[in-house]
Amino acid sequence: FPSLIHNTRSAEKRNKKIKISLNRFLEMSNNLPASTFSERRYRTEQLIMNLRESSIREAVLIELNNFIIEQSTEAMRMDLGFHLWNSELTLTILLQEVVAVYPKLLDSTLAMAESTRLCNALNAIQCVASHPDARIGLLKANIPYFLYPFLRISENVMRPLQFVKLTILNLIAALAKFDESYGQEILLLLLDTQVFSLCLLCIHHGDQLIRKVATLILMKILMQEKGLKYCCALPARFLLVIQVLHQLVDTFASEIPSSQQLKNVVQCYLSLSRVAWAGGVYDAVRTYFPLQLIDYKFGIIIRDDPEIPIMLHQLELNLTRQPPQ
Repeated sequence: FPSLIHNTRSAEKRNKKIKISLNRFLEMSNNLPASTFSERRYRTEQLIMNLRESSIREAVLIELNNFIIEQSTEAMRMDLGFHLWNSELTLTILLQEVVAVYPKLLDSTLAMAESTRLCNALNAIQCVASHPDARIGLLKANIPYFLYPFLRISENVMRPLQFVKLTILNLIAALAKFDESYGQEILLLLLDTQVFSLCLLCIHHGDQLIRKVATLILMKILMQEKGLKYCCALPARFLLVIQVLHQLVDTFASEIPSSQQLKNVVQCYLSLSRVAWAGGVYDAVRTYFPLQLIDYKFGIIIRDDPEIPIMLHQLELNLTRQPPQ
């Protein structure tokens, strides 16, 4: 593991100016006394040091997770993530926590206590992902590959594993910042990890919360030109997306979605409708399009969000235009 992350971390370590400027920025933006800032930094360093002690690591992960929750501003979380990323062995230790659970996947014996410990380690990695430089570093170090075995299990999913899958999806959603620095590079790196097909698998087999986060990631990808191109590169891939989204909308009959979840689904269809005429996929879109989206089945939810009717109107226009001659 140390060799895996050495190359991606060394560039940040060489650039000491980044750390100095970030510290100054935090002291000014948080408007905190120097003592308070120093105390937070001291606690960060102590937690990082204590993680190396395997005998107390579970307790330290709990404390670190609580410390992450206490970071009330984005700048504070970025600072903590920056230090976790640049500290020796921290990512290696967190990855060891992930790999240690692999045998539990083979014999389906993952207990809730083990799931909680793993989720605390994953939350620490998600904190790392809050810093832009660390975010791209995690992807270049292929960290998502260590997490995907948990997402590939679709049958007889234990409740402890459901919590792990949800935490992993939240981590991937945190990585999927496509409109910020390194955004397009992050998109391509994520697509190379086959996150697209895994999100579809989670939407198809996951519970309501898992489907919600997986749909959010899918929407983020489809809103990007390169993400939409990836979806449409293979007819079978495009058809699978249409089918999975239709099945998702069907579940809304028994599991009423939030307005945000419904909006995410509509946005997915809006992105797909932009290319409905290309490659002869118009019939597939029409065949698998859930009419309940536009026949006011979700009227109560739609009334709570004025953006959704506008989006649905545009979607209906996109799908009812005559094919180009």
